[in-house]
Amino acid sequence: MTMKDNRKASTRPPERRGMSKSQIREERRLRSKIRARRKRSILMFFGILLAVLFIASLVLSPNTNSKDINPKGINTAGHISIDPNDGRKELEIGVGFDGEYSTNPPTSGPHWNGSETPFGIPSPARWGVYDYEIIPEILIQNLEVGGIGIHYYCPEGCNNIVSQLNDLIPVDSSQYIMSPHSYMPKKIAITAWRHHILLDNVDIEKIKLFIEEYQDRAPQTIKYNLY
Repeated sequence: MTMKDNRKASTRPPERRGMSKSQIREERRLRSKIRARRKRSILMFFGILLAVLFIASLVLSPNTNSKDINPKGINTAGHISIDPNDGRKELEIGVGFDGEYSTNPPTSGPHWNGSETPFGIPSPARWGVYDYEIIPEILIQNLEVGGIGIHYYCPEGCNNIVSQLNDLIPVDSSQYIMSPHSYMPKKIAITAWRHHILLDNVDIEKIKLFIEEYQDRAPQTIKYNLY
């Protein structure tokens, strides 16, 4: 048997036969770098994907800003005593309430809820200033969604009072409804859900404090786009 025949069979894979040990080590380092680079690329891809999904969930999720939904509910700890609870019953559109509300203007009780009423306006009514009286069956729904009612009773006219009250309403008038209202105990009434104050004159400080404490504090406190 010749010396050539005495050589042991190589255990190297075919692609490495004929390579020196240093070449094999270099090849291994190169392969390791490629695997590490590939792993980093995969991790980066999934990291970017998770970030995109997170941002998309923030953009597409319903807006729960405190201006839209107030989780505090009815304010029972404010400076004004809470009015009697006349309920939240929804009447059939066009069928009026045949009982008596606890306050005038009412701050709770049976009311309408619909896009059309016999008076040509929806319930709740669109926010803003009206020069005609709106019946309680409509106004109550505006209070139930967190609005503020501003009303005046001046059989002999009170242009100055009307002007001052009007100035209190923001430009977009969202969450404010102003209108005359008959037979109130005093000239002015500011209302919210189950709260009200009566005034003979426009007391700006009292009105602003009332609004601060009771606006958006109702069973259905949501910013309705009632324009």
